[in-house]
Amino acid sequence: MYPPNFILFEKRQEVDEDNAAVVMYFRFNTNYLAAAFVVLYLLSRFFFKPSINTVKTTHHASNAIYKGTTWRSDRTVAVRTVAETSFARCDVHTVVSEDGQKVFDDWIFLEEVNAVNIVVQTAEGKFVVFRQYKYAVPGETFSPVGGFVDDGEHPWTSAKREVLEELGLGSRFTLERVNKNFGKRDDKFKRDPKRMRNVVTDILLHDSILPSFDEFGIPEGHIPTSDDPDWIFLGRYRTAVNRGGGFTYLYLLKNAVPLLPNGGSELYVGTGDDEQQSILHLSVHEVFDYLSQARFQEVKWTATFALSLLHINNGMPSCCGEQG
Repeated sequence: MYPPNFILFEKRQEVDEDNAAVVMYFRFNTNYLAAAFVVLYLLSRFFFKPSINTVKTTHHASNAIYKGTTWRSDRTVAVRTVAETSFARCDVHTVVSEDGQKVFDDWIFLEEVNAVNIVVQTAEGKFVVFRQYKYAVPGETFSPVGGFVDDGEHPWTSAKREVLEELGLGSRFTLERVNKNFGKRDDKFKRDPKRMRNVVTDILLHDSILPSFDEFGIPEGHIPTSDDPDWIFLGRYRTAVNRGGGFTYLYLLKNAVPLLPNGGSELYVGTGDDEQQSILHLSVHEVFDYLSQARFQEVKWTATFALSLLHINNGMPSCCGEQG
C-alpha cells in the first residue's frame, strides 16, 4: 500500500453544472513528478555518454594560480581575470587607444609562461626532430625541443634542461664537465640512467646563470660569449603582439652529443612530458623540404628552424648581444 499522496497523478471527476456533464481530469502531484524527472535525468547521464561532437563547453573555477607575470603597459587601465591555470591565464584588459581618444574594455589578453624552443643538430650534422600529435593541430606535426621557463630560471638554462630531459643530449662543453665528474666512478654507475641523470642535472644547475632583465623588466635570453660556443641564441619573440601568449626564446644547439645512455636515439626515454612522440634524424635538405611543406605546424617552430638554417648556411650571427 502506498503512503498518503504517493502518486504522480490521480483521476478525479466533477460535475459541470452549466453543461450538465461530468468532467474527467487528472491532478498531478508536482513534488513526485519532479523527483521522477530527476531520476530519469540521472539514469540518462549514466547510460548514455555524450559523443565528442555533443560535449558542451563549460567554465569551472580553478584553484591554480598563474605563476607568470601580468602584462601591463602605459596604455593599460585595468585587468580582469576570466580563468587561469598555473601555466596560462585569460584576462580582459581595459586599454587606451594609441591616440588616447578611445578606451577599449573588451581587450582579450592571454598570459602564458615564457617558453623556449631549441633546434638540435648533432655532431654528425643531423637535426633531431620529434614527430608528434598536438591537441590543436589535425594530424601529425614535426617539432623541435621545447618547454616552459621555470620560475627564476634563465631561458638558456631552460633550453639546456629541456634538451637533456627530452633527448638526453647536450653540448661538447657539458660533456667535458660530465666526463671529469664521472672519471672517478665505476662503469656500473655510468650505466645507471637515473644516477647519471641526477649528476648531469646537478652540473647544469651548477653552470646555470642568473636571469637578467631588460629596461622593460622582460627576461633576456642572451648567452655569455665565453661560456659555450655550441649554443646560439636566435632571439626573443612575443607570440602574439596584441594578445600576449608569453615570450618565446629560440636557440640552436650545434654539435650535440649524448650526455645520457641512448641519448638522441629512439631508445632514449625522455622525462617531463606525457606526450607520445618519436625521434627522427633529418638532413639539412630534409629540413628545407619540411619547411617548404609547412610540416612544422606551429609558427614558432617554423621560425626556430628557419633562423637556425640561416645561421648554419648563411652565417647569420647570434642574436642581440647584450640586449637579449
